[in-house]
Amino acid sequence: YVQQAWGELGITVNINKVEWASFLPMRRAGDYDVSRNGWVMDYNDPSNMIELFTTTNGNNDGKYSNPEFDAAIEASKVADKSVHFQKLHEAEDILMEDAGAIPVAYYTDFWLQSPSLKGTWHSPYGYWYLQYGYVEQ
Repeated sequence: YVQQAWGELGITVNINKVEWASFLPMRRAGDYDVSRNGWVMDYNDPSNMIELFTTTNGNNDGKYSNPEFDAAIEASKVADKSVHFQKLHEAEDILMEDAGAIPVAYYTDFWLQSPSLKGTWHSPYGYWYLQYGYVEQ
């Protein structure tokens, strides 16, 4: 899809298929022009996603770096919620203006579950909690 859609914008996309074991070190080394990446949230705050793009973040595989972005993220680390979210929005605007990340898809989960399965739950962060599960007769 990306190849076709970007082609309509005049961007030629050549896709290199590599095995996952090779892909991860290539991405970490920055050996690409465009790469897929994904993240599942660990906690309920947008900082969980956007802080990945700070210059010194170990998961910043795209090597994005902008001092204004980093400063907005740093300024977001306050107890005042309105300031916190305002600064995160500023950082997001900078990231999007720079095209430091181009969101193209979001994870979705589909599952089939018997109504007799009880005690399990699926968090909004993508984790399954099965440890208290049981089958009701």
